Amino acid sequence: MKASSVKAFLSIHTWTGIGTGMVLFIAFYAGALTVFLHELETWDDYQSDKVAVQHTLADSQRLLDLAMANTPGMDDNLRLYPADTEHPTTSVIWYQRLEDRSFKRHDFNLDQNGGLSTAEHQHGELAKFIYRLHYTAGLPTSFGIYVLGIVSLIYGLALVSGILIFLPNLMRDLFSLRSGKNKKRFWLDSHNAVGVISLPWHLMFAWSSVLLCIGIFLIGPFQILVYEEDLVELIGPELGVVQPLKATGEAGKVMSLASIISTAEDQAEGFSPTQLRFSNYGDSNTMVQIFGNSNTETLLTNVSATMNAVTGEVLSASHPKNTGLGATLYNGLIALHYVSFGGFFIKWIYFLLGLAGAFLFYSGNVLWIETRRKRRTLNQPTNTILLARLNSGICLGCMAGISAAFLMSRGMVGMESRGEFTEWAYYLTFFASICWMFVRTVAAGTRDLLFSCALFTGLIPIFDASFAQTPIWQSFIDRNWPMFSVNLIALFGAYTFWKLALAVKQRAFNGDANSVWSL
Repeated sequence: MKASSVKAFLSIHTWTGIGTGMVLFIAFYAGALTVFLHELETWDDYQSDKVAVQHTLADSQRLLDLAMANTPGMDDNLRLYPADTEHPTTSVIWYQRLEDRSFKRHDFNLDQNGGLSTAEHQHGELAKFIYRLHYTAGLPTSFGIYVLGIVSLIYGLALVSGILIFLPNLMRDLFSLRSGKNKKRFWLDSHNAVGVISLPWHLMFAWSSVLLCIGIFLIGPFQILVYEEDLVELIGPELGVVQPLKATGEAGKVMSLASIISTAEDQAEGFSPTQLRFSNYGDSNTMVQIFGNSNTETLLTNVSATMNAVTGEVLSASHPKNTGLGATLYNGLIALHYVSFGGFFIKWIYFLLGLAGAFLFYSGNVLWIETRRKRRTLNQPTNTILLARLNSGICLGCMAGISAAFLMSRGMVGMESRGEFTEWAYYLTFFASICWMFVRTVAAGTRDLLFSCALFTGLIPIFDASFAQTPIWQSFIDRNWPMFSVNLIALFGAYTFWKLALAVKQRAFNGDANSVWSL
């Protein structure tokens, strides 16, 4: 490859990486945690009331009937979650649309006597909040998801340009990790090794993220320029999406949950429902969407069925064995993104790859800073100091903020506004970290934030022992693996942050003084 071409690709890789790296760091670090989304929910709701026996389908029917009888106007945006081994109680949630077009959530559960309970259960919102960080990077959801879609598009360009730069020296430099006095060479080798080894995974994530975040805008031109009919009507059935039924205004008797689920099982072999969504409930055009899983022994496990819950007419059914090529490719890509296959072994691989991806973006910015370091003067360029402050403030602030959110959620178990305070803990820590980096020198600020990450992360097992009365050894004895795993990872993370803080401190005092990393 010509030197001019390498230089052009290097410029593309550099500026696309700098422009998106810190946003992608948040998305990947939060994404690594949300690989264990259900386990985080179990950890967060550890002190919720437990039941001795898992609820049955008859319990679900009783709860739905009681909720409908005691809540006038509850006909749309109604969801029922059947009990399973991880969540032994069934629940009904109604999202009431208010006059300002926002939604108010209402939770319905069965009490210990089998009656209706509408008490506000302060369920943890930590897992959902971290998941939202994953696809918005902390920006408002209304536009954050679209920003992440554009960032993912640029991220794909950075991946392609990066591999083109590294390709000529692929076999020579792939497994070389030179850790001598030249720190730039160490960061370059680390960055290249992580990027190349995990390249297929990163390409999949870039592609699937674009589809998930801004896919609707990508297919929009086809609706206008190619298809005269409604595009949703053409591709919707393949993906299990159908046009909603319009209410007729005539009353209709809704089928029992047992009959609904039985009909869905007839359409999708091995159907195990996880969620039912009702609209127009009680109308002759009551529509229900049933989502669930099926043991297909393939990459694709998600199945769904949509039907008229009064007549029993099946409007749509989606199962891996009867979908077309396009839907199979799309659903397969989504399954790869959400790691809905392979069990815990694959989840742990994704978790490690997610952390490695976060390192990739952080190291890329450090590499840019080291490349522009002035080695013969104490005064470093303003742009490198600015990027170093932002890189440490945003990336380390994100990690410290998530650990602070863990602490707040555990400390406020059973209290009102638990979810709001959990989010506030993250944002206050995050923005305080950025501000701190502009008050201190780069080296001192980075060291302080790493110590803060170690402190907040190390406190998680202590909070579990204090507020959940479950020290780490007790969770191991009880085989409470979600609790034990969170505590074990927290201890390992705290140790890692502490060692990194000591390394930054040592570099600040003993390293080359002509650097942003010196005091």
